[in-house]
Amino acid sequence: MNQKIFDRVLRSSRLPSLPTIALEVIDLVQQADVSFKEIAETIQHDPALSSKILKTVNSSFYGQSQSVGTVSQALVILGLNSVKTLALGFSLTANLKNADADAFDHLLFWKRSLYSAVAARALSQKIGLAQQEEAFLSALLQDLGMLAMVHTLGEPYKQIVAEAGTEHRKLAGLERRELETDHTQIGGALAQAWKLPPLMVHSISHHEKPSAAPSEVQKLIQCVAVGSSVADVFVSESPGTALDRYYRYAQQWFKMPRTDAEPVLNVVHKDTVEMRRLFDLPTGDLDNPDEILGRANEALIQVGLQSAQESVALEQQNRDLHEKATTDPLTKVANRGCFNEFLSARFNEAGPGAPLSVMFLDTDHFKNFNDTYGHQLGDKVLVVLAETLTAQAPEGAMVARYGGEEFALVLPGHDRVSAARLAEQTRCAIEATPVESESGLLSITASIGVATYDGSFFKGPELLVKAADQAVYAAKSGGRNCVRVFAPRPAAKRAVA
Repeated sequence: MNQKIFDRVLRSSRLPSLPTIALEVIDLVQQADVSFKEIAETIQHDPALSSKILKTVNSSFYGQSQSVGTVSQALVILGLNSVKTLALGFSLTANLKNADADAFDHLLFWKRSLYSAVAARALSQKIGLAQQEEAFLSALLQDLGMLAMVHTLGEPYKQIVAEAGTEHRKLAGLERRELETDHTQIGGALAQAWKLPPLMVHSISHHEKPSAAPSEVQKLIQCVAVGSSVADVFVSESPGTALDRYYRYAQQWFKMPRTDAEPVLNVVHKDTVEMRRLFDLPTGDLDNPDEILGRANEALIQVGLQSAQESVALEQQNRDLHEKATTDPLTKVANRGCFNEFLSARFNEAGPGAPLSVMFLDTDHFKNFNDTYGHQLGDKVLVVLAETLTAQAPEGAMVARYGGEEFALVLPGHDRVSAARLAEQTRCAIEATPVESESGLLSITASIGVATYDGSFFKGPELLVKAADQAVYAAKSGGRNCVRVFAPRPAAKRAVA
């Protein structure tokens, strides 16, 4: 945190001051045993506040069946908690909404705040949370730190807000990048300095990251956070992304399926229109909800398509990376690392009744191809060999380039006899597949060695490889273009005394 900026904001004389009635209401709401009479008398001392509360209580937002004529009656019908929270909300916003109106886009700020507040209350009501009015007020004032920073930091902060635009989720990151603090830290500290209720302090401090809040208030702050996503559906230039985020959070935090979450959006817009009138907040005109939600759903479909395309592209990229890491670039068969991994896994599965054979192949006189015809033809020989081996390999086998002109086949399920038969078949196929060159067709031959593990003799895959290599050496010593099979010597019997 940048303590210098933090202190500059909180100690600034340019911060909006709270009206006397707000201070009195704050003091009252902090008292757990405050009486109906005390609250009623305090509110009635301010005729404008009394009028607003009565209008709100009698509005469609609360849907009372009977008209409420006095603050005392409102307290009885709605309850002490609802009325004192409304009083605090009206007292705070009355002063904040008029402060330095030219500092930044107040219309967007209050439009987003009001949508967030109504959505947070609707969501808390839907999940059965008792603190519905607190959810409303906490969401309404969640971005209090923005007002404090724009009034005290001026143009530099306005540029940060302008860069974020309607994408509110970018704001905190931009603030931390430029100022080493953000509006949640500033707002939480300011709420604490103003002695707002602890629940509101936590909501303002943690609404961007509810998981960091104390567990006992986390559900309410999640309502505030999801309410912000709902607000972004109505004010953001990326409504599809906001709608997707809203559905995901509703499911993740409230186990609310889309079929239940979707109707909330129309309720939120209707109630926001009503609360804008009651709070008299500078929000500008509210767009037609059907058009907004139509655009949001269209954009959400595009987001889904884009996400699917990105997923396919990522999957292909992962396949390409895996192929690059496991495939020999010249011959397109497995490389040595992949061979070692595959052989080790198959060796651990092999044993009596489940043999494992390895065929090693060394191209005869390969150096002559490079020296006489050039490395390009030598590469062509290796490619043809790889193709021939792949054509001969049975299902479940692996063909690999072991190194240079050496190739290997891992043959799960093949005993010594079947592996030797396959090796001879492969040798003949190689001999019958010449390579084209400028000088005509060139014959290729190979020396092949075979070794088999059936649960005995070899204690590890590296010894099996060594045995197959020894068999190749024997084939080369035997005149090349032939197959040799490694045959373990039986252990000498102990002499009987």
